[in-house]
Amino acid sequence: MQIKIIYCIPCGYITRAKWLKEDLEKNVKNAEVILEGGDKGVFDVYINGKLIFSKWKTGRFPESDEIIKMVK
Repeated sequence: MQIKIIYCIPCGYITRAKWLKEDLEKNVKNAEVILEGGDKGVFDVYINGKLIFSKWKTGRFPESDEIIKMVK
């Protein structure tokens, strides 16, 4: 399973993206977690190419637990 986290570089979201990546790697077996830089306030999470969380749509950052539940 591939999980991609796209985060806004200019906004400084790298730290949040790294925290989420670490949590996913600890809690989801056989997951390949990829970080990809973006811009314009993006913080999106994709599983196998399908968008499962968007900061733009929700107006907030994801919690690790909610992403882990979506993946399992």
